[in-house]
Amino acid sequence: MRTTSLGIALALLLSLPLAAQRELAGTARIILALRNLQNTGSVLMIAAHPDDENTALLAYLTRGRNVRTGYLSMTRGEGGQNLIGPEQGFELGVIRTQELLAARRIDGAEQFFTSAVDFGFSKTAEETLRIWGREKVLNEVLQTIRTFHPDVIILRFSGTPRDGHGHHQSSAILAKEAYAKLAGETWKPKRVMWNLFSFTAQLDSEAAKTPARIAVDTGEYDPVLGFSYAEIAGMSRSMHRSQGFGAAERKGSQMAYLVTVAGDPAVKDIFDGVDTTWNRVAGGTGVGTLLARAVAEFKPGRPESILPLLLEARAAAQRLDDAIARRKLAEFDEAIRLCAGLWLDATVASPVAVEGAPLKLDATALNRSNTDVLWEGKPLEANTPAHRALDVSAQSGLKTVFRIRLGGQDLEYTQPVLYRWVDPVRGELTRPLSVLPPVAVHVPEAALLFPSLEARDVEVRVTANGAGATGELRLELPQGWTSQPAVRPFRMAAAGEHAALRFRILPPAVNASGTLKAVAKLSDGHEISTGVKVIDYPHIPAQTLFPPARVALVRANVRTLAKSVGYVMGAGDEMPQALEQMGCAVTLLADDELERGDLARFDAIVTGVRAYDVRPALRTNSARLLEYVNKGGTLLVQYNKLESERGRNSDFAWGPYPFQIANGRVTVEDAPVERTDLQSRLLRVPNEIVAGDFNGWVQERGLYFASQWDSHYQTLLSSHDPGEPALAGSTLYAPYGKGAFVFTAMSWFRQLPAGVPGAYRIFANLLSAGKMAHE
Repeated sequence: MRTTSLGIALALLLSLPLAAQRELAGTARIILALRNLQNTGSVLMIAAHPDDENTALLAYLTRGRNVRTGYLSMTRGEGGQNLIGPEQGFELGVIRTQELLAARRIDGAEQFFTSAVDFGFSKTAEETLRIWGREKVLNEVLQTIRTFHPDVIILRFSGTPRDGHGHHQSSAILAKEAYAKLAGETWKPKRVMWNLFSFTAQLDSEAAKTPARIAVDTGEYDPVLGFSYAEIAGMSRSMHRSQGFGAAERKGSQMAYLVTVAGDPAVKDIFDGVDTTWNRVAGGTGVGTLLARAVAEFKPGRPESILPLLLEARAAAQRLDDAIARRKLAEFDEAIRLCAGLWLDATVASPVAVEGAPLKLDATALNRSNTDVLWEGKPLEANTPAHRALDVSAQSGLKTVFRIRLGGQDLEYTQPVLYRWVDPVRGELTRPLSVLPPVAVHVPEAALLFPSLEARDVEVRVTANGAGATGELRLELPQGWTSQPAVRPFRMAAAGEHAALRFRILPPAVNASGTLKAVAKLSDGHEISTGVKVIDYPHIPAQTLFPPARVALVRANVRTLAKSVGYVMGAGDEMPQALEQMGCAVTLLADDELERGDLARFDAIVTGVRAYDVRPALRTNSARLLEYVNKGGTLLVQYNKLESERGRNSDFAWGPYPFQIANGRVTVEDAPVERTDLQSRLLRVPNEIVAGDFNGWVQERGLYFASQWDSHYQTLLSSHDPGEPALAGSTLYAPYGKGAFVFTAMSWFRQLPAGVPGAYRIFANLLSAGKMAHE
């Protein structure tokens, strides 16, 4: 950590634990801070994914019982689905991490993770634990428990097959194993409890009848907050927007049930046998007494009046040699800041800066009370902002430490460095400062497909993040691939300038795949091989990522009879770019084009993933799309989510003949695939589909397969996970009029952008269905 002459320290901002700040304000926030200070209890909830947590129970524990509460999510949700955009994998994990933190800012809990990766739906705990690495993740769970020191652990799942998802099972299995490993230690949580399922009315009824259960009413109303804990839970859960989990703010009694699964049984309350007062801390009784006086003497109109009591209690806690007392010091400092009306801010004039470049930072302190506050030895005048300008060197994770003296005690407050601006529509906004490399290297996002032996041009864009960027760009290619020229120079005078550098890539003579890596070598010898990508959604802070400047190369013979394709974007995917790699001219269809446009100009129309969930115009114009098929077009419908009423027990006509989808899926990416009708032209024209075309798939085969279908439909493929019956509903095909309709729940949206050669060949045949429907 570096400290300047002004006493403002700059350091890397560590990411763990990811604690969230409270979003309350005013009196309610102070009262909660005081309640939290009085309570020394703690609870850790453990589950598998973002959105697995019981937000109502978290809100009840943090806002109602005022215990320190954490949620340990095994994964960041990388393998989930995305309703709001095209991000998948790591990028989706970034979004879901921030959604969790947004949820925690509402319900008040803290957030933790392990290194386990969400690799998609898993049907067994055995598979999950093998892929995660059982011992590694177990040790991380154990370390989190030892660090957080919970009195009670709450499991969201049972650790049995009834949990369904293998990740769910594994989260409880590992939590129980971690607790068992604490048996011989001087400290361990009092008990482990299972929060019984209540996802349906039937499960809720079963939970209410479970013997030895502890009942908690999360629907209790808190007049200080102005909401019940269940209402807060609705707000919190609605932050999981990428998963489409908008939730009602439910009023009235809402019961949650818990049973003890390890440790001392709870009879009346989850904290039976746990002293949650300061009496549990050696020498802490006096601290508790002072805090009780502060609560009793608190006046909403004059919060600074209890500062002497808080400062005295803080000093007493600081003298105690106890882990709980040490953890409480941060809560003391926050309560003191709130009662003193102290606002601290550190901002920069631009949202981005180049690493190592000079950066002007403005630190602001504002005393909005009548108490005496010193900042670096100088008094802060009441309600008058004090500024300190600071010249620093830009580096990742900048934070500012404000050294404050109040009531004879020295306090330190750490603030992240932000960019603050006013949007004409949304008002005042902030985002974290992003520290960038001198240049960013951007390669095409979709895999580069070479469907023949012909060379093709590839454009790599170099963007200057600072002034005076000069150097040369080279492409690193796998053996057998060549580029012309070998390098291209670039020179950009000002920040924001782009250099579009074109290379001609010649593929090998045989089918092959590999990775292209673009490397910019600056004139000072510094090499950069990353781009810059900002993920920006209104419900989370903007996130700046540095994706590797790499793209998959695929040499495979791929032909398609569909040259002009209309694409109806759904929840978001990268399929349009992938289709262009096949030689298709792709047009993104807006709602008015679905209603009035000339659809006959397209050889095929493709609906994106979950398009019928998010594009109401598809349902409205379904008859028009079927008429397009009748006249000779190809309509290819990709998967839609089961939970939507549009896909289950609905009169809505997906295709020309009835079919229904269910929750059938094949999760093992290399599960065997049988071609059920080897004579079908869709498996032979324009590409001869062979068993090898199902090699190298990623994450899964498919999801939400058709479960029932009219006899007019033909099935093409059958697959199954180990030990399960074959599923034939992944792809349905039916000629209709002069054209053809195809429903396919195979995960093309993952395979094509990942550069799976066989996936391109199969999808090209499906696109061509209408061209050969009546040959």
